[in-house]
Amino acid sequence: MGGPHVVMLVANDITNDTRVLKEAAALGKAGYRVTLLGVTTAGRTLVDTIEGGVVMIRLPGRFVLRDERNRRRFARRSRRLLGVQADPARSARIAARVADLRAESGRALAGRRAGEIGRVGFQAGRVARAVRRRRWQLAQTALASGAWLTDYESRKASDLWQWWDGWLPARRGMVNWRSVIPEADDYEAIFAEILDDLRPDVLHAHDMHVIGVASRAAGRAALRRRTVKVVYDAHEYVAGLSEYGGRTPRTIAAWAQHEREYIKTVDRVVTVSPEIARTLHTRYKLDREPTVVINSPQLSTDATSGTDIRTAAGLPDDVPLLVYSGGITRARGVETAVAALQSLPGVHLAVVCVPHAGTRPVAELRDQAAGLGVEDRVHFLDPVPTNEVVPFLSTADIGLIPILRYPSHEMALPNKVFEYTFAGLPVVTSDMPTLVEFVGKTGIGEVFEVENPDDLAAAVQRIQRDPAAYRERTTDPGLRREMSWEAQAGHLRELYAELVGAPDLTEKPTKLVIGPMGATAAEQWARELGPVASIREKLTLRDLDGITHLLMEDWQSMLESEQLVTDLPMLAASRVKHAVVVYGRVDREQVRRKARAYGGTVFVTDRVIADAIAGTRWLPAGPEGTEVLRAFLAE
Repeated sequence: MGGPHVVMLVANDITNDTRVLKEAAALGKAGYRVTLLGVTTAGRTLVDTIEGGVVMIRLPGRFVLRDERNRRRFARRSRRLLGVQADPARSARIAARVADLRAESGRALAGRRAGEIGRVGFQAGRVARAVRRRRWQLAQTALASGAWLTDYESRKASDLWQWWDGWLPARRGMVNWRSVIPEADDYEAIFAEILDDLRPDVLHAHDMHVIGVASRAAGRAALRRRTVKVVYDAHEYVAGLSEYGGRTPRTIAAWAQHEREYIKTVDRVVTVSPEIARTLHTRYKLDREPTVVINSPQLSTDATSGTDIRTAAGLPDDVPLLVYSGGITRARGVETAVAALQSLPGVHLAVVCVPHAGTRPVAELRDQAAGLGVEDRVHFLDPVPTNEVVPFLSTADIGLIPILRYPSHEMALPNKVFEYTFAGLPVVTSDMPTLVEFVGKTGIGEVFEVENPDDLAAAVQRIQRDPAAYRERTTDPGLRREMSWEAQAGHLRELYAELVGAPDLTEKPTKLVIGPMGATAAEQWARELGPVASIREKLTLRDLDGITHLLMEDWQSMLESEQLVTDLPMLAASRVKHAVVVYGRVDREQVRRKARAYGGTVFVTDRVIADAIAGTRWLPAGPEGTEVLRAFLAE
């Protein structure tokens, strides 16, 4: 398609980020050319094509600035004023010299008793030995004192740094985001070059980590007289994020400062709930209220699950089953649900643990359940693929959202409320204002006082008295249409149509380029294919917009890269179908190795090589080869 090129970027590996994947697919299906950029720990660039024709490129992440900050932090905590190092060798030498003196004193005493040493000589030796002994004793004392002082300083320094590391992260004032969260600039190093090469029409920055990266890329494009629109997708209310682990008040304040610095430079803001939209509009004095795109499931889906939650927990149909599905951190309040089981005899709780059931927070929940004597009624399960969540949850009785009170939670409409509803489950939620409003408006569940297990149990019991009424409201067709991803995707497409216009759905005319060598066989293929084919020695990134197919000769890059595989992300993002042609009878192992690294179509002109190496295709010279290329162009 020749429509606007939308480049989305996110600071994770994308694969489990359902919101990012659904938004990319929604725009791709509408006809926009969407490239999705993320970060991988694989150590190499990964390129895939996903739903909606979206090209997903995950770049290896090197966090140089973050690691340097951590190295400096460790060095500061290791530094000591005294710096006296333990010296076992010197201590051993002193002990040996003291032992020599004792032995020498013994021999002198024996000699005096035997009359071999005179009184004057004996006394002179005693004095000399006493002086030497005193010297070594002082050396021993100095070593012991130095060791004591060093140990004392180390203990006091450790106490000081422990206090500092508890005090400073809790401070929100006097924050400079560049020093507190240098990883924000590491993302610049990861994404900047490819963002410039991709020449997008729109940059869509998912979450606060990459809003600065997108804003700066648009600024650089302006230097080249290109207009790039920027959309910021606020997945949460950053200034009010929940605190856990390394997410301290100080880092939250730093990310909020980072967001504040760049949000006025973007063209549109998208977020996940009406309350967050209103708050961002007011807090940052935006020229318009952000567009709300709720992270809800699809209304029409043929997704099925290989199992269901009741089967996974090993429970029959008549056992009351509550479910919590989502991330396991202290801020999610799952502890309240576990404690509530004491007031709910016979009721079981299934906890679907994201990312998995082997984390430390899950272990703490296990310990809590054991301490309360309800461990036999709590089941910790690993998550299922995102497209299977709704059918997987559907055999439970009630879905729980026991989140704790943080500003971001008070404004949130978490995706689990929609997953529960689409699974037909009544919802029990803590009294976060936005959720209270939503549950009250839709009648799909009950509310309890946050962190009050008795009140949670009472809310569950209210639903248990008449579950059919709540389930009926969850299946209301109008409610489901309004909440569905199809409706939310429509809001996103409307924003893009207003921002950059409707996509151009016209197919690009077929255009094959062969190069960079221009071998005799290539020239013949080009002549026989006619105007759809040409020979070129090199291409620029801008040239990729005008071609549909590329045949690269003997593993050589047409973008003048040192290695052909370096070009693959750009070729994929440009929607150029590409192949390699290898001329003559060449080393088979070399072809196998390069073909594995390349991963695309490999033509060989030698029939023997084609027969010997699985996955290669024979491309003979002359008219027969021309027909093979016609088939390649039609694929």
